[in-house]
This record gives sequence, structure tokens and C-alpha cells, in this order.
Amino acid sequence: MTRALFALAAAGLLLTACSTSKPYWFKNEVSAFDTANFESECKFQTGLSKVKEDQAEELVKHCMQAKGFRQRVDKPN
Repeated sequence: MTRALFALAAAGLLLTACSTSKPYWFKNEVSAFDTANFESECKFQTGLSKVKEDQAEELVKHCMQAKGFRQRVDKPN
């Protein structure tokens, strides 16, 4: 019984993972390569500030937004 519940839960997680998209940073006329460089720069600057992980994520978000990027999530096909 426990195995069946575990298998059912695992299958549900897999289906959920397949149906959602990960958010990504977007800015018109900026390549994916340059976007990754900007994000790396923001993460580096945030790492220098030595804050907690949840605060660091928020700082990276604000840094990217200050550079004109916005997060997008494409709808799954």
C-alpha cells in the first residue's frame, strides 16, 4: 500500500513538473548569452553582500529588473 501511494505521488510530481515552465529573464533585443551574463553579474554582486538565500534571490530579482529585464513564464504547449 505504501509503495502504491509513493508511486502515485511520484507520478503526480512528474506530471506537474512537465506541465509548468520555469520563469526566465527577458528583455527586448538582448540575447540569451547576454542575459545569462547580466544574471551572473547580479548573482555575483548579491553573493558579495553575504545575505540569506531567500534575500539573495530577491536581490537578484531587483538587480535584473533595474537592468530592464522582466521575468516571463511561457505557457506549456
